[in-house]
Formats: sequence, structure tokens, C-alpha cells
Amino acid sequence: MSKKIMLLLCMSISIANALGQKSYTLTGSVVDDKNIVLTGAAVVIHPVEAGTVSDYNGNFEIDNLLAGTYTLEVSFIGHHTLTDTITISKNSTYHARLKCTPRHLKEIAIKGNRIDTSKSRKNEVVSTEFMMQNLNGTFIKSLERLPGVNSMDIGANASKPVIRGMGFNRVVVSENGIKQEGQQWGADHGLEIDPFNIETAEIVKGASGIEYGSDAIGGYININNDLVPEEHSFSGTASLLGKSVNGTIGASAYLQGRGENNYFKGRISALDFGDYRVPTDEIVYLNRRIPVYNQRLKNTAGKEYDAYLQYGYLGKTYKTSLTLSNVYQKSGFFPGAHGVPDIDRVQHDGSYRNIDYPHQLANHSKVLSNSKFFLSSGVLLVDLAYQYNLRQEHSLFHTHYANQPAPEKDPNLEFDFRLSTYIANAKYRVTALNNHKVEFGFQNQYRTNTSAGYNFLLPEYNSYALGLFVKDEYQLSDKLTFEAGLRYDASNLHTEAYFDPILYDYFISSGMSTDEATFYAQRSSQINKNYGDISWLLGLFYQPNKNWIARFNIGKAFRMPTAIELASNGVHHGSFRHELGDPDLDSERGYYVDANAEFNIEGLAIGLSPYFYYFSNYLFLQPSGEWSQLPHAGQIYKYSQSEAILMGIEFMARKKLNSRMNADFTLEYVYNRQVSEESSQRYPLPFTPPLNGFVELDYSIFKGLSGLSNTKVFVNTRFASSQNRVARNEESTDGYIIFGAGLSTKLSWPSQNSELVLQGFNLLNKRFYNHMSFYRQVEIPEQGRNIQIMFKVPF
Repeated sequence: MSKKIMLLLCMSISIANALGQKSYTLTGSVVDDKNIVLTGAAVVIHPVEAGTVSDYNGNFEIDNLLAGTYTLEVSFIGHHTLTDTITISKNSTYHARLKCTPRHLKEIAIKGNRIDTSKSRKNEVVSTEFMMQNLNGTFIKSLERLPGVNSMDIGANASKPVIRGMGFNRVVVSENGIKQEGQQWGADHGLEIDPFNIETAEIVKGASGIEYGSDAIGGYININNDLVPEEHSFSGTASLLGKSVNGTIGASAYLQGRGENNYFKGRISALDFGDYRVPTDEIVYLNRRIPVYNQRLKNTAGKEYDAYLQYGYLGKTYKTSLTLSNVYQKSGFFPGAHGVPDIDRVQHDGSYRNIDYPHQLANHSKVLSNSKFFLSSGVLLVDLAYQYNLRQEHSLFHTHYANQPAPEKDPNLEFDFRLSTYIANAKYRVTALNNHKVEFGFQNQYRTNTSAGYNFLLPEYNSYALGLFVKDEYQLSDKLTFEAGLRYDASNLHTEAYFDPILYDYFISSGMSTDEATFYAQRSSQINKNYGDISWLLGLFYQPNKNWIARFNIGKAFRMPTAIELASNGVHHGSFRHELGDPDLDSERGYYVDANAEFNIEGLAIGLSPYFYYFSNYLFLQPSGEWSQLPHAGQIYKYSQSEAILMGIEFMARKKLNSRMNADFTLEYVYNRQVSEESSQRYPLPFTPPLNGFVELDYSIFKGLSGLSNTKVFVNTRFASSQNRVARNEESTDGYIIFGAGLSTKLSWPSQNSELVLQGFNLLNKRFYNHMSFYRQVEIPEQGRNIQIMFKVPF
């Protein structure tokens, strides 16, 4: 984002304060006729088309409403839509009670939002309020309270999603329907997403390849920030964030405005944090004890600067928007777990906030165009995008071979990956058919990736992918809906060859044979591979009465191998191993069955979701038992394929204990293993979460006190069993129980509906290990006690 745009946003905020337009907030709740909380109900205000969805407690909030008369519409699957006229002249509360009906709604429609409501899949929808209440370091970390969702952590301020034990390229993350394209294969960096800039997020667990592409074999997370502001409005918010575990100081300013047809939205965010605290005085890396001075993990400080600007236009028969965004992240790597162990590198250098070598840098820029056309027979969605992802690792130049010279330019740049992605998607939703909801469309993507730096891991490549899909949701009766989908994907991957003459000369001078020296010096070969396959889905949604919902799906999914799986060949210091791709790998194919059952009575909701996958060739990184001849390389880890099974179950329960107290409970268990005729080869798959769960009790206080509305205190615990079912050469982890607590409230100072959330994590400062953490393999525990404060002020 240019300096001019950032200056314009700052000037606009000042103008907004000067104008001082009075706006109000509508809050409320949604329940059914048995007083059961309805989560994910659509709440829309007409004619301004402002909308939201109810949260886990059935509550909703719509800000920035000008005085006037509006039409309120509340809808939820399996219930009559409630329509009412409301007058806004002050901050108001509305409690919606929906009557059950055996005929469920076909669609939740929030203008500008892309929430999918496919009946045969269980999806979770989280809102801005959820993020405010549960922000825990990163966006993905905040989702861990949902069953089936885990976080793969890289320090205290970066993480990536794991759904049902699958992560990396098996989980798609998108923004406004556009797939986020970075270096998803890397375990040592997180998502380039501004956690403040999330209006709603939809999480679909399980294979979702029909609409979203083959990479969504594990699940899909769609982040939305394209809600349309109300007509003739101008408003904004300012948010502040502080964390004790690493001295985080964060701030975000948001501004939006709309005339009649034109609107804009903008946000700037900044985070600055220091070395984070861990409850240990030493770690073990490569069988060597490394001290952790003052229980602060040296050189894990970092900073992040994010900017976002959106312009939109509302026509009579269409809506279109253009979004520009940029996310810049820089953070250090703990030097005691990078490369060859050296105790001198971990001694305290007098500052907890400097970023020294080694460190990483990521910069993700996006231009998104989203258009929706309302036609007589349906709705056409057209999405165009360009993304540029820069990913670098910087480390003081250290020669790997005796004859290797330092680069003349950027001598300490170890890795430099620059990925450009062009996307064109279209989807048509037919609305003119009775009892059918038909959708068909395509996704088009072209990527080109360049590589540089004094080390080598991944060659330069370009790829092209095209996906075509069609699906139909057919309502067989008032109680039963059938869904069917079919998709075809085709792709091409081309990698460039690279021969390292310096490495070849080094091995020859060391006495290695010509053939072996050539094998190691040929870092990559030219590959030109084509892939293509079909995925399909059959699903049922059954609601026999107002208390029960059942879903069932069966289908085939596949995932095309990535460049890192086919063509990697080099030392990755963060993992201290030689990673080697295999150009002969085939597409990953799997068949799956999943189900979901939900039971609701007054004050109680229970959900159960079992699932099973069979993979004919699951792709994963496997230790070969062969020691690499590359200097400082360790063991060779090869990308391999194997038959595998994966199964699990998710459970959730929500109970209203009394008028003030609620209880939440979630539990997840995942089991997987390779399939082999030899029992000695039936290893589990890597990065498998152990049995884990979450329990929280919240209690509402100060009811009826106008200055402290919606105030609650809460206590929670997260627990996990030991994980001894591990992949070959993967370390096991012990179980743990950690405790948290907090308070959230809405204040009348300094402005109406200011929000404050104060919470603590790992309050007993317990030493424990997340089995999927990047640092877990070198015995670095999770972050210690953390007290966090989040303050949000509307204006």
C-alpha cells in the first residue's frame, strides 16, 4: 500500500471525527420457539443491506445505523423467516424468536457475503464478535476452540490451519472467494492475513473440492470482508491489542463510508512484538543442550504492517468491488534451532525487540475484483485476482562447500521465493428451478515462481490449473434434501533445471565419484507434467423434526502434487534435513465418508461428526534412513506416497445452565496410518493431533447496568492426551491441561458500544508441547503465561 493511500486513510479518519455523525447500534439475540439458541442465523437490515450472523450464543450486533425506520429480516434453516419494522433513534436491542417449520430455507442471503449453506455439509461461521472475544495470537489459533480445527504454530505470532489432521496444501484458505496463494508447503511460516480484517469466516471441515478445488481435500476456510456499509453512512473503529508474553503492541484503524451506490472501506494495522517467553531454561537440539536465557526465546521478535482498501458500487442488477491489500511480516528464528548448534548465538544481546539473523520476511500483495450480477434466472459471480507473494529467509552467509564464494549482492539472503498468481473464477447459481439449487462454474489459475539465494531448495517453476464443476441440491421432500456434485481438474507443472558446478567441483575434490557428484550437483531437472482427475460428491440432509438434523456425504477427492513434492532438493535449516522431491509422484486420491448429527432441545445443543478417508496414495515427507552427502544436511527426507487410512470423530455440546451461565465442550480424536502388508511399515502419518478438547464456562454479570452491558466472565481449559502414535522418526509428545480465564464487556466510554476483552492463557505457566508446532521437534515448549487485552472503539 503506497504512502499516499495510507495518508489518505489517516486524513479520512480525522475528517470522520470532525463530522461527528451520530450512529447507533442494534444488538440482539436469535432463539427458536423452544428458546434454543440459533447459531449462524442471518440478520439483515433493509434497505441499507447491512447484515451479520448470530454467534455461538445466538447474539448479533449491527453497528453504524443512522436514525430512521428499517425492515429487519431474520432467517435460519428449518425456521420461518421473521420480518419486522424497527425504528432506530438510539442504541437498541431486539430479541428474535423464530418458529420452526419442517421446510428449511434454501439459502442464507446476506448481500455482499459469500456464506455457503450447503445442507449436506456441516459448516461453522464465525463473526467479528467471535474474533474479538477469542483472538489468541493469530486468526488460526483463535479457531482452535472449534472441534476438528487445530493450529500448527511457528512461535507466538504465526500459525497455519490443520483440519482433521490434514494441513499444508490440503487446506484451502481464501479471502472473498479468492484462494490465498503463498508458499503453503512451508512449516516455518504462517498465513499472510490481517487478523483484524475479518468480518465473517466460514470453516468447512472435510473434502470440499467440488466448489473450491482439489487442494481442499482436508477442508476450507473462507474469510469475508466484503459486507456493504449502510446507505449514506460514514463510520469507523479503532482497535488496540496488548500481550504480555512477548510485549505485543498492536493497533488497527478502520474506516468505511457509503453514499447511495458507491462505498469504500479501508484499514491499516500494525503489530510490534518482542522475544516470547517460554517456561523452560534449556532445549535439546541435535542431542545438544542449548540454554534459554531468562526464559525468553532469543530473536523471536517481529513486526507486521497491513493495509487494505476496498471500493464498491451497487447497481440495480449488480454489485462489484475492487480490493487492494498488502501484508508485510518480518520475524526472527531462534538461532539455537537453526543450522549447526552454537551456544554463543543464543546469549542475550541486551534487547528483546531487535530482529537479528536468522530471520524471515513475507510480503503478500493482492488485487481482487469481485462482481455479482442478478439475472432473471439466477446469479452470476465473477472473481478476478492477482497476488504477489515474496518469501525470504536471511542468515549470515556460511559456506556449505570449501570453494563456495559469498554472493556479491545480498550475501546473507539464503532463500528468496517470489510467487505471482493470476486467478479468474466464475460461478452461476440458477434460482429459477423449483426444488433445485443448481450451480456450475470454473476456476482458472496461472502461477510463476522464481528462486534465488545462496542456498537451494526449490527450483523455478510455472503452473497452470483449470477446474470445472457442477452441483445440484434437490429438495426431495420437506424433510429430505439430496446433493450431488461433479468436478474435473487439469493442470500442468513445468520446472527449470539447475546444475551447481561449485558443488560438483567440491565433491570431486573430496574424492567422490563422477556419477555420485553429478547426482548431488544436479539440484533440479526439467519437469513438464500434466495431471487431471475427477472428484464427485453425493450428500443427504435429513431433518425429521425440529430437534434433529442429520447429514451424510460420500465422495471421491484428489490433490495434484505440488512443486515442492516433485522437485525439492536441498537443505532446509529450519528443519535441519535434506528434503528431496520425487518427479514420479502421482496425484493424491482418496475416498471419504462423513456424517453429522445434531440434537437441539431447550437450552441444550449436541453435535457428533464421524468421518473416514481411504487414500490410495497419500503424499508425505518420509525419512529415508540415508545420510545426505550435502554439508550440514542431516538425513535425507523423501516425498513419498503410500496407501493410508484416516478416520476420526468430533463432538460438541452447548448447555445453558441458567439465565446467566453457559457451558461449552468440544472433543476431537483422529486416527490414521499407512496401509501395508508388512506390519512394521504401518506407521501413523506425520503431524497428527492427539485426542484434544476444550471446555468453557461463562457467566453474565452486571445485567441491567447501562454502563457495562453484555459483561461476562469466563474460565476455560484446553487439554490433550499424549501422542505416542507418531510417524517414523517423529517425536512423541506428552499430554497436557492448561487453564485460561477472562472478562469481556461493552462500555459506554469513550463512545457507545466500546468493547473490552481481557483474558489470560496458560495461567499456570505450564510447560507443554503442541504436537503440530514447528518448534516442537527441538523441544521448545509452547509460549508461557500470557495476559492479553483487546480494546475496540467505534466512531
